Amino acid sequence: MTKMNHVATGETLTLASHFAGLEWEAIPVDVRQEAKHLLLDTMGCAISATDTESGPLVRQLAVDMGARSLPDGSDFLGRAYEIGRLANVMDLDEYYAYCHFGAATVASALAMARWRRVSGKELLTAIVAGFEFGGQIALGIGPEFKVKDGKASGRLDVWGVVAQPVLAGAAAAARLLRLTPQQTSQAYGLAASNMPIPIGGKWSSELDLPNTKYGDMGWCAMSGVFGAVSAMRGSTAVPTILDGEKGLIRIVQGGDNNSRRFLAHLGNRWHLRGICYKRWPVCGWIQYPLAALDALVAKHGITVDEVSDVVVEVVEGAAIPRFTNPQPQGFVSLQFSIPHAVAMRLMQVRSGPKWLSVELAESASVKALRDRVRVEAHTVPQSYTYADPFAVPDEPQGIYSAVRVTTNKGTFREESSHIWGHNYHPQVRMDYAHMEEKFRSLVAPDAANRIMSLLGQIEQLDDTSGLVDAFYAALA
Repeated sequence: MTKMNHVATGETLTLASHFAGLEWEAIPVDVRQEAKHLLLDTMGCAISATDTESGPLVRQLAVDMGARSLPDGSDFLGRAYEIGRLANVMDLDEYYAYCHFGAATVASALAMARWRRVSGKELLTAIVAGFEFGGQIALGIGPEFKVKDGKASGRLDVWGVVAQPVLAGAAAAARLLRLTPQQTSQAYGLAASNMPIPIGGKWSSELDLPNTKYGDMGWCAMSGVFGAVSAMRGSTAVPTILDGEKGLIRIVQGGDNNSRRFLAHLGNRWHLRGICYKRWPVCGWIQYPLAALDALVAKHGITVDEVSDVVVEVVEGAAIPRFTNPQPQGFVSLQFSIPHAVAMRLMQVRSGPKWLSVELAESASVKALRDRVRVEAHTVPQSYTYADPFAVPDEPQGIYSAVRVTTNKGTFREESSHIWGHNYHPQVRMDYAHMEEKFRSLVAPDAANRIMSLLGQIEQLDDTSGLVDAFYAALA
């Protein structure tokens, strides 16, 4: 192997040493279980996304980049792209600390697992390492909002959520490849040197969105894998990429200017315990009003034919044209429209590809229903607390939404400050039964049974190739 002329020190080496040395026995039982949940959820989202408008083009892109079901798993770069992007295509995948990086974590781990033929425990350990490292980076970068005295209001002019998934993917791949701390530091540097630029501010200013997002999670996963494999082969980059005032954290930092927080709680707290899973294929901001609407509909037995008017109250971060657009154009725009989400829920459309069907969205009945939905500012102050991922479960997060529905039976209102799948809150925490229900709603029965059977015995598997192959077969 090429001799390294530069060695890691400081914060980068601290993190690399911690995650390179992470062992299965050191992971708490509930965190291991959460890694299984994340794996199952990501596979379900990716499989279901093949039936969306973007599914065929993503799969063809993956083939163009080498995903060809090679028996030795050496098509890992194309596979990492395919899994990462498909899992995020519908915005139905997990989210945490205002960003997604679970898809890139799992994509990198699965692609590497098929190539290296690792055990189930090794695969899950790599997923934990990737997600936990992504969480530390998210802590350091902070939110994409202007923050003062713990309150956030309005997005920064320049922001993006690509560093977290790129580095999470690199950490998962590096751990699965059993890289040393120095090699892992190089993997971080190589991945970070090739990550996308943060275009969130520009992307989010568009009303009619393209069919790619503010960050391609497939490209992020592929960048992470590339960094880890490059380091294994002897390539070098800046091994102190996270260190000091000129480190990566400062370059892409959000609005609270606390660049050393990315070392906080290292080894003592677990980000997977606070992961959020989605019930509906919409942006996380829209999950809150949908939770309120869901509760209201269940409580009063409201049907869509009875509804004459809907008012959705949201905080400032969601009161922007992209979210309030009553007639969104295009597959991705549908994921970011509150009126469309309300229409789909009232019509009891199943969460998944149909929810985002452009053909359904263009129907006269859906357009008419969306026109009956108005979005207004919530009555609470328009600044809200930046949600610390390590906050105690019942600490107020300050992200409130409310829905007021007028029907022929009267007007009803419901508020929500926590959403289904917010695992840091015990009242809405998802268990394995919830995860299985969501997975089976997204995947054909035969494929679901095969994958669930293998996942159920994953800790006893000496080689996870069978599980990965079953997943690849479901994608096809």
